[in-house]
Amino acid sequence: MINHELVQRCDLFEKNYSLIRHNFKWEYATMCCLGALLYTNAGKEVDVLEIKKTKEIIKNNTGFFSAFKETTFFALATLLSLEEKPEELFHKTIHIYNKMKTEGFYSSPYLTLASFQIAKQTEEFQVDAIIQRAKEFYAAIKKEHPFLTSTDDYGFAAMLATTDLSISETIREMETCYENLKPKFGVGNALQSLTHVLTIGEEHAIDKSERAKDIYDKLYEKGCKLSKYKELATLGILVLIKTDVETLTDDIKEVYNLLIEKKGLGKWSISKHERTMYASALIANAFINDQKKDAISNTLSNSLTSIVIAQQTAMIIAATSASAAAAASSSS
Repeated sequence: MINHELVQRCDLFEKNYSLIRHNFKWEYATMCCLGALLYTNAGKEVDVLEIKKTKEIIKNNTGFFSAFKETTFFALATLLSLEEKPEELFHKTIHIYNKMKTEGFYSSPYLTLASFQIAKQTEEFQVDAIIQRAKEFYAAIKKEHPFLTSTDDYGFAAMLATTDLSISETIREMETCYENLKPKFGVGNALQSLTHVLTIGEEHAIDKSERAKDIYDKLYEKGCKLSKYKELATLGILVLIKTDVETLTDDIKEVYNLLIEKKGLGKWSISKHERTMYASALIANAFINDQKKDAISNTLSNSLTSIVIAQQTAMIIAATSASAAAAASSSS
């Protein structure tokens, strides 16, 4: 049975979506949902004025054609609006962005996301080393999958760079997961994104892969299907949540049923796949918060932080890709 706190979170998600949709009318629905989710997972009501202020911070500190004003613009403004010192953090983000371009990363909205992640998670004295790790992670991923790997993997490379994972061992684990999951999900960028997330978990690659299949199938049986083409990285987050599959998927189904009754989140507003993704994100966040309360070691705390970063990365990349596709469709 779903608890009262999750019912309140669903209500807050609906309210936050309505606030963003009403005040940022030119944003795509996927970005509005993303912004609402980021605030909901932070346990806060959307601060419209703060988001408008951080949008101005980005505008005033970047050029007219800056990648910061492209598809990740609203997502980054929302993330910054949740920070205590948004302008200071954004200046650090620009500094890292320019350094990453110097190191061979291409200018891209996805590079803005990677730069923000590093800025938020890294002390100044660590920045150069983390950028080098991100570069090495990206090069290693591209070596294995040259045709699949592109700028949309920058965020995941940065995410992995901020962990203490061995690059060579992580790539081997990624490939083990990829080969094991390929018959189920087919080759493609979505599967590669899923394997990026799975590497954060401590379990053996085969065990994580089998758990991913099990969760996917259980959700499908309960009418909550995740797309094999867009939302697979979200599945990776669920694999990392340490609870039994039946309980996890039952909770997602209950949240899914709550969301379908919400304005802007119902059957005529978003797809089943998207609703499953948002329900999964809300449930994952609830489990993470519960585990944080019980965390008695820095190792567990760091692991949970990595899962939060992975979840944000997966959600932002999914929303950015959907918005880019919608923009291309409307202009054609």
